[in-house]
Amino acid sequence: MNFNNKNILLVFQGGNLGGAERQGFGLARFLAQKKNCKVDLLFVYSNKQSQEFKEVLETSPINRTFFFGEPYVFFKREISIKNLKRLKWSAQYLLNLRKELIQYKYHTIIPFQNTPSKVAYYLYKLLPTVKFAFWHQLGLDILKYDIFEHIAVNNIPCIIGNAENCLEVFRSDYKIKDNRLNLLPQYLSLEKEIKDKEAIRQSLKIPQNSFVFGMVAHFTSFKYHMLLLNVFKLIQHQYPNAHLVLMGNKRHGTKAMEIYNSLSKEIKKDSLQQKVTLLSNKSVVDVLNILDVGVLLSLIEGTPNVVMEYMLYGLPVICSNHPGCVSLLKDSELLVENNEQDIFRAMKMVLTSKSLREKESRNNLENIKNYNVESYVDKLEIILNKCFS
Repeated sequence: MNFNNKNILLVFQGGNLGGAERQGFGLARFLAQKKNCKVDLLFVYSNKQSQEFKEVLETSPINRTFFFGEPYVFFKREISIKNLKRLKWSAQYLLNLRKELIQYKYHTIIPFQNTPSKVAYYLYKLLPTVKFAFWHQLGLDILKYDIFEHIAVNNIPCIIGNAENCLEVFRSDYKIKDNRLNLLPQYLSLEKEIKDKEAIRQSLKIPQNSFVFGMVAHFTSFKYHMLLLNVFKLIQHQYPNAHLVLMGNKRHGTKAMEIYNSLSKEIKKDSLQQKVTLLSNKSVVDVLNILDVGVLLSLIEGTPNVVMEYMLYGLPVICSNHPGCVSLLKDSELLVENNEQDIFRAMKMVLTSKSLREKESRNNLENIKNYNVESYVDKLEIILNKCFS
């Protein structure tokens, strides 16, 4: 199997530009430009698009986008009228997908995250031209454990996770054997762009002599913005030139807005408006250009895009010590447990030691060279050939 001259269907949850979607767009660009593929995109939950997503989509090589209503591919292990209705709704949704998509003669389906992976399996079975599809677990995602998922996970020939902990759930909960489980870390999907650091800091009212920590992450319960803010309160008492930037997208659902509002309230309560900059849906590149240290504190990760982006810009990175993060940052002294004491230690250490900052920066710039899209596609082809042989 190779991707040359193939019709490819990508499957996304929706139109918010997170790490999974950035990976998809970068892969689409490479497949179209280097492999002469035709690439389309299916949304499964919603086709509502953030402004940033729209801008990336407009400049991407994706030909067509599809959305056929919210999916109902869910069937519990119970006997009830509602469950019979679930079966009916699920069958109707899948048959409608077949009816609408069969004409495009897709060769390979590439999903991003678990629900798109479930849909990808049934499309693999329903569309006669599809030769390859796989389950794609990307860290911050959940399994539903319904019958449709059980069938898909146990029968799809290939399961890919971007970090070892992404595969462990399939070993423990579904008893999948290792010959179907494949580790494929993500690649760096962002191109480095150097901007005017002083101008951006000025526009955000950040003093030029500030030492800036920054965390770029969705406002979700799995990302620990508040934990970082609490530790920063302690740091700024000792180091008045310290500044913190917290960025996500408050319009990424009700929960995101709640977290954004809680952070805003906490910042005002402690009169930290001059020390903490809270941003929503701003340019990631702009923020990367003004940071001295990148931070990611979270409950769970695969291979996080934002850590790779920090590394691309040569930033030291304070990061929760999840397996995918350790794989990226190797023996970094700034990998931490999710507790205030360990995070404070790392923040103080990197703020006060120029030699540590320089060492971490050099290591990150060197290590990130291994995560490119060409190598990713080569490895993906090898995995698919192995699993479908």
